[in-house]
Amino acid sequence: MIRYLDNAATTEVCREAKEALAAAVEIYGNPSSVHKAGAEASRLLSRCRETVSDALGIRRGSGDALVFTASGTEANCTAVIGSYRSKKRKGDGSEWALIGEGEHPSVARAAASLEADGCLVVKIPTKGGVLDTARLEEALSECEKSGGTVVVAAFMLINNETGAIYDVASAFSAVKARFPDAVAHCDAVQGFGKIRFTPYSLGADTLSVSAHKIHAPRGAGALFVSAGTIKRKNIAPILPGGGQEGGLRSGTENLVSIAAFAAAAEAAKNSFDKNRETVASLRKRLDEGLSALASAGVEVKRPAVTSDAIVNLTLPGIRSETMLNYLSGRDICVSAGSACSAYSKKKSDALAAFGATDAEIDSSVRVSLSHTNTEDDIDAFIAALSDGVKALRCGGRRR
Repeated sequence: MIRYLDNAATTEVCREAKEALAAAVEIYGNPSSVHKAGAEASRLLSRCRETVSDALGIRRGSGDALVFTASGTEANCTAVIGSYRSKKRKGDGSEWALIGEGEHPSVARAAASLEADGCLVVKIPTKGGVLDTARLEEALSECEKSGGTVVVAAFMLINNETGAIYDVASAFSAVKARFPDAVAHCDAVQGFGKIRFTPYSLGADTLSVSAHKIHAPRGAGALFVSAGTIKRKNIAPILPGGGQEGGLRSGTENLVSIAAFAAAAEAAKNSFDKNRETVASLRKRLDEGLSALASAGVEVKRPAVTSDAIVNLTLPGIRSETMLNYLSGRDICVSAGSACSAYSKKKSDALAAFGATDAEIDSSVRVSLSHTNTEDDIDAFIAALSDGVKALRCGGRRR
């Protein structure tokens, strides 16, 4: 029996999403077509938009937009790159992008791509899982004194590798106090359905979420865009084409995945308190089990404020890949970090930003929980991890 504890990478598809997907398959018209089949598809798309918007707490009639994308990565790239390309830029380093250290690659690499266009990218430290607000203020002052301007500030809500919850509301408030036209973007992919927030409570102009992190299939994401951002024309599409999704994301909508996304979002909203209590209980059991392994050298990275759903461990003397293979042989699925960077040979930026050494990064394992997990899953993982530590340290397969 497989024990799946890698829910930050992707999640099991829930019953509601499966049912919505099966029903949507029968609605095969193009939502942009004017005939009856297209109108039926368009009505379904509108209902899905309302459902996901409601789950995110977007106010009806606000003028704010919810743009469907193919993934959280695309949503992040649209926000970061699209905000910079929305205006004619000087390209002389006077326009800044601020991001947190250890952001998801879709934000970090999107920001890096702007440097070729003359944007100055400044990374704000996140050591110990805390966004360095003092350094942020310094950066804002430096930008102001130099006569520059902050075009976009992008800070994630929950780190996908450490589980750190960042105070993005305070960060965005600080940015807006000095640069009110800056686009404040939040990657909320790991927070959606797990902690309470709305784009308004965070002070976000744009905000990204992803379907497959909340028990829907892969293939859909969404980007919240505030009415003010649209009115000021502070975001531009990065995919030119037919002008779907209010002109911000061209391409025929993946209605099947979107319908499943909406169903999963509604289910997550309706079961939020119950699901959160379940994950909190599982995390307590996990922490108790890991505490018992402290004498064996198992160390837990503990951010100042953390999500119950993600825990990162260090296993000194055992390479991550070695332990992952051992656990997989015991039918237990965990990871060494972000699945989006699994094929990269580069060490984790998120863990380095947290303060981990190269040796610690090389020996880190991430466990990520969902309400679909059970106490038996936790117990099986702890037992296998305990056995693995003994076998891999004493069985002749040292680093």
